[in-house]
Amino acid sequence: MDMINRTEYPALDQILWDSTIRQIPAEMAFQYYEKRWKYIDEAQLTAKEKQLIHTLTKTIGHGLFLTQ
Repeated sequence: MDMINRTEYPALDQILWDSTIRQIPAEMAFQYYEKRWKYIDEAQLTAKEKQLIHTLTKTIGHGLFLTQ
């Protein structure tokens, strides 16, 4: 997984409010999810986005998802 289209993931799109890039590297997406998790309503996550977060956590976070 290299680049992620932020418009396919509503919560990711929301937490990237200060960026205009459409494609984001997977590593950067994972970092934003961790750093801005408090702004995400978990109940609103789509199944597709939950799967993305799971995959990123497994591959980039080595099984760890650390929120700040």
